[in-house]
Amino acid sequence: MLTIKDILEIKALEGIKIVAGEQGIHNEIALVNIIENPDAFDWLTPNELLLTTGYIFQDDEALQNKIIQEISKINCAGLVIKMRRYLQKTPQNMIDIANQHGLPLLELPYNYTLSKVISIINEKASGRYDLLNRKS
Repeated sequence: MLTIKDILEIKALEGIKIVAGEQGIHNEIALVNIIENPDAFDWLTPNELLLTTGYIFQDDEALQNKIIQEISKINCAGLVIKMRRYLQKTPQNMIDIANQHGLPLLELPYNYTLSKVISIINEKASGRYDLLNRKS
């Protein structure tokens, strides 16, 4: 299964970096999802890697904190924030809470679309799945 560490090593995602929660670098990723709705917690599942532009929480520190806490509680694999559209840098409070919970928090360069990232990660994940099937 693909991990956060694997994502950081994908050449097609050059520039993605981890800014908090390094202790969760071996978190497994079952699927990739986009979170742009503050009420989405009921639909999230363990091992989801979540992508966001940050729009929903850009000016709301309480919501920023809640998102990190809730997705940690659900055991999501991590949170990837696309930079420069709504956030110039990852808020320090999010970094601090992600570190406390061991939740990988990653920054995605502006030039990537969320759909492209999903496509790249799914391609890598399915490639590994096919490789494992061929070996067995």
